[in-house]
Amino acid sequence: MKMDSEEWQIRPAAQADADAMAQLFGQLGYPASTAEVGERGGRLDPATEVLLACHGTDVVGVLVWHRLRPLHVAPDWGLISALVVDEGARGVGVGAALLAAAEASALAQGCSQLELSSSLKREEAHRFYLAQGYLERPKRFVKLF
Repeated sequence: MKMDSEEWQIRPAAQADADAMAQLFGQLGYPASTAEVGERGGRLDPATEVLLACHGTDVVGVLVWHRLRPLHVAPDWGLISALVVDEGARGVGVGAALLAAAEASALAQGCSQLELSSSLKREEAHRFYLAQGYLERPKRFVKLF
């Protein structure tokens, strides 16, 4: 897919975008049906923002971020829980534009930082995040239920 930055836009997601988001999450390795994504999207809290990158009517990227309000420190910070750009739209600035939009929103909401995690196997993504000014802060502990 050939794209110029003038041909795509960043906008908030809507319920009608559930199918496109489900397809993108599948590319990231998190398969979900349109119904599942639609149901989850319908119960997001106000501190969650879902941004889409669109090329015409096609959704080519999605970013989900959450504003966290920790009790023990101030100010708030943001956490990106998902960022995926369609395989056919990578390398043309879509991911950078999604990050820039999320960063602007986080700053406008008083966040002091925006963080994300990325699987060790996603080395291209790591290079991308470093190029966007993100710093690697290793060590994360997770307990699965």
